[in-house]
Amino acid sequence: MFIAILLALVALVLGIIALNKISVLEGRLRKSRELADQVQADIKEVRHVISSMLAARGSEAQPVGTDAEIEKPAPQQAGQEQAKLSSEPHEQESVSEPSHKSQPKQAAAVASEPVIETPARGGLEQALAGRWFVVIGGIAVALGGLLFVKYAHDNGLIPPVLRVLFGYLFAGSLVAAGEYVRRNRLPQVSDLVPAALSAAGLVIAFGVTYAAYALYDLISPALCFPLLVAIGLAALWLSRRQGPLIAALGLLGSYAAPALVPSDHPSAWGFFAYLAVIVAASLYELRLRPWWWLGFAAIGGAFVWGMLWLHGGLFSPDQVLPTSLFAFALSAMAAVLPRGLSLLRDDSGTVASPKSVTPPLQIALTGLAAGAIILGSTVLNSAYSTLSLVLFAFGMAVVAAFGWLKPHRNVAAGLAAAFALLVFMAWPNVSTFVPAFEERGFWALVPQLIEPQRFVRWMLAAGLAFTVLGTVGMLRKPSVHYWDVLAGGSAILFLFGVWAKADFALGDPTWAALGLVASALMTFSIWTLRARTREKNIGAAIWVLLASTTLLTLFTLDRMLDNVWYTLAVAILASAFAYASRLIGSPAPAAISVALATLAALRLFVGREFWSEPEGLPLGQHWALYGYGLPAAVFWWSSRQVSSPRDDRAKVALEGISLGLLISLVSLELRVLIGGGITADSMSVLELGSHVTAWLGAAFGLAYRQKYYSDFVSRWGTIGLTGASCLVLLALLTIRNPALTGDVMQGGAIFNGLWLAYLLPAGLLAVILNRAEWLSEPPRRTVLAALAMVLVMAFATLMVKRWYQGPRLVPEFVSDAESYSVSLVWLMMGLAAFVAGLRIDRQSVRFGGLIVLILTVLKVFILDLAGLTGLWRIASLMGLGFCLIGIGWLYTRFIARKGLPEHLPAGADSTGKPADPP
Repeated sequence: MFIAILLALVALVLGIIALNKISVLEGRLRKSRELADQVQADIKEVRHVISSMLAARGSEAQPVGTDAEIEKPAPQQAGQEQAKLSSEPHEQESVSEPSHKSQPKQAAAVASEPVIETPARGGLEQALAGRWFVVIGGIAVALGGLLFVKYAHDNGLIPPVLRVLFGYLFAGSLVAAGEYVRRNRLPQVSDLVPAALSAAGLVIAFGVTYAAYALYDLISPALCFPLLVAIGLAALWLSRRQGPLIAALGLLGSYAAPALVPSDHPSAWGFFAYLAVIVAASLYELRLRPWWWLGFAAIGGAFVWGMLWLHGGLFSPDQVLPTSLFAFALSAMAAVLPRGLSLLRDDSGTVASPKSVTPPLQIALTGLAAGAIILGSTVLNSAYSTLSLVLFAFGMAVVAAFGWLKPHRNVAAGLAAAFALLVFMAWPNVSTFVPAFEERGFWALVPQLIEPQRFVRWMLAAGLAFTVLGTVGMLRKPSVHYWDVLAGGSAILFLFGVWAKADFALGDPTWAALGLVASALMTFSIWTLRARTREKNIGAAIWVLLASTTLLTLFTLDRMLDNVWYTLAVAILASAFAYASRLIGSPAPAAISVALATLAALRLFVGREFWSEPEGLPLGQHWALYGYGLPAAVFWWSSRQVSSPRDDRAKVALEGISLGLLISLVSLELRVLIGGGITADSMSVLELGSHVTAWLGAAFGLAYRQKYYSDFVSRWGTIGLTGASCLVLLALLTIRNPALTGDVMQGGAIFNGLWLAYLLPAGLLAVILNRAEWLSEPPRRTVLAALAMVLVMAFATLMVKRWYQGPRLVPEFVSDAESYSVSLVWLMMGLAAFVAGLRIDRQSVRFGGLIVLILTVLKVFILDLAGLTGLWRIASLMGLGFCLIGIGWLYTRFIARKGLPEHLPAGADSTGKPADPP
């Protein structure tokens, strides 16, 4: 275990050093490229200036008094400038282009500076012998000194005082040797030997000091702390003179000392004070040196040691205070020591835009995160003691304060709220379920209250604090971005979280009151921001706040109401949001109104409690009159409140939901009135016909009165209702035909369900075809007209069968009179349709009559000749014959004569000759 920790620490420091060197080399390479590009640009500019001057001097002389002559230099000045051009071309200035004066001078200055030649390194040999071996040697010396202290302690070689004294002497000798080598080396030589010697001495000094306090009890905490501070300051001072290697090795040795020299009775106060000194010394170094890797390494090492202490079996509940104070110190040092309070300026960047975050802010955020996690772990390991909760709350308040002080977009407060919610939701023993006998004598799991009250209080207090902070941030900060999410998210998540985990701790009225208070706070924020909708991010904030208000209000209503009353309350809430669209210049209220209306409709259509026999509701089985009727009326009124053109889709959606509920109301009432109740087993022909008639009536109303609904709703409502009606009508013609099912028909021989199931739907289809343009196209019109004709024939046939067979029908004819009557009815129907087609001059109606007549002919010659006997057969044939002859005469009299020329004299045939006398 010791070797693994040692190797890991060695690998860490080597990686840190390598990354640092790579970043330095990359920076130097980038600066060299920029300088080369600048020099090339300056050379091009100087060449351009020189060519311009030479061209001007070689041109022809201008007339006296011209501008060119005035600008031409004197001969003596020209000679001086020519000499200057020949001797110092980089310093030549252009008279006609004064904007380029400074660039040639800069180029000349760069060219005149002496270039220091850096000797080339010896490649791999130089890297191994001159750098890495020195680094490894320093690590080995430091580890050897620490191991000597441990070995002397384990074997009792010398008294503890001498061990500590020899350790300090050896450490001081190494530091002095390193500084001596640095001072006496050649100016051109730059190696790592001084840093390796000094770093090894500092590591040994750290270990010896810690051993004197933790192992030998030679020094008290009051003396140990200043010594550690002194060693840390010495490491900083030496690192400024000898380079970053000593800082890296010093940091490695500082964090390795507690592992290499363990204590039998570790003290949390001493241990965390030791870690705080290391972090402070490392972060303070960043004020003068941009060694950002050192800050990350110091915070990371302290965080790892803190988590090992908390989760490694060393923590006890009485150590809450030192652990929490260390977390505060770690966060404060990370935020203040590198660059002071400059990270609060806007130019330090923001987490909302990761690319803009500067290294000081990265260090501060890393320290804040590490401190927050240590505080949360302290709360978990202390079994949520009151002291740990108070310190944790103070820590989250500090993070939120950082978010408040940081300008513009900052998510620190939101992250603090999310972390607090995570820690509180992990609260154990809020409730456990134990088996117990219930009132009926059965075993059941009931909650055993352990400490739900503390959980509820802390959760509600945290939710209220973050909600108020987000609300104040929205109202006081220049930008509402992220403050709206903090306010709305905290109000919802904390309240829902505490209710989900401890709903039994409070009664439903109390939960409803809490939801109402949170919803009122969100409503106040929306009302305050309504006049700023044109500002940036205000529209998004209103969306967030309205969504939060909606969820909180639904939670409140759910605690107060149940069954159909909850649905009615949701419908009224939807109307309130629709009316709010007139007051708030945002599309959010109308969209949320549609969402609430959809929720109410889905509850009515899908909810199982609505498809059983009602219990305790006013009007009993007729509860749909207000359960569906009131939401339908409310949604239609809401569609009229959504008047802005941006909300046209919401208006159409509300109209559609209102229409669907209204039609459902009619169908449910028909189900109750005719079928006997919603839960009736089957539907009779009368009930099916009533539904179809109601649907087709609604479709005709939509097609006829479009002013009540938009064109979209009218068009597709008519198409949808007509299509659904056609499907049911096809079922009535086939699988639900009373002649095939054998069901007892309701009503008498004259007035029964056939009127609503067949004849009235056929008439409604006809009037819909004449009114709805989108159903009058040839394919749809032909299908619907044919269906109407089939329905009329089915009605006539079934009425005849009902007259002869009674309430229970069979497919076959029971008598010759019944068969003859059907033929006669068909014949009269075909003749009536044909005559009607002649009167209104519509070919489609005449074709319909002819089709019926063809069916009648087929029936007479196929069925009647075989089935009828006696006078019935003769009457059938003769009646059919006379009707066919009459149809031919009518066709010739009214249709064929329309094709004759109008100038023919009366009594002439088609050739123009007078007709023969009779």
